Amino acid sequence: MKKWLMGFVGALMLTAGFAQAQDFEEGVHYEVIADEATSTPEIAEFFSFYCVHCYRFEPIAKELEATYPEAFEKSHVSFISPTGDVGETMTQAFVVAQKLDKEDELTAAIFDYNFNKNSMLTSKQDIRNVFIVNGVSGEEFDKAMASFSVRAAAANMDRRATELGVNATPTFIVNGKYKMLPQGFRDSNNFAEDFSDLAGYLLEK
Repeated sequence: MKKWLMGFVGALMLTAGFAQAQDFEEGVHYEVIADEATSTPEIAEFFSFYCVHCYRFEPIAKELEATYPEAFEKSHVSFISPTGDVGETMTQAFVVAQKLDKEDELTAAIFDYNFNKNSMLTSKQDIRNVFIVNGVSGEEFDKAMASFSVRAAAANMDRRATELGVNATPTFIVNGKYKMLPQGFRDSNNFAEDFSDLAGYLLEK
């Protein structure tokens, strides 16, 4: 009896998993953008500090990072720029925040300036000041921004975005092959949960 019951429960779980997978439709919830997947699991978010949609999506990104910490990675893009090449400068500054282990703190502060305080950061000096207010010395910021490793990492973020055809933000791509489509969840009763479930489904696909 016990063996039969365990088998029945197992069958139910398999059926439930299959039903959940069937709920996600190519062309509705995701699209295939490459023939081959990355060699390791990856959920890549491409965002910009100058994108209000990215600001509003930040809690969703945090949820994905918390649920899939080993797979999630965040990349800033430079093609959104309110003035000159400040978009590129901001990408480099984001790398600096990561290297100084202050990504969460500075991400919140920069979004706050750009979309809550109505004080858009439009120059390198503006960005530098935010770092200083948040505990990074001006000298430390300048040295990091001038380093080859920071410039190379920032260039790599932009290169990857170009290779994957990213032209809008936020964009979420799983395993370098599947682009998640937020618009496919317009009728969702729990967008955050459903979006996270889609990421998990695509990681295993």
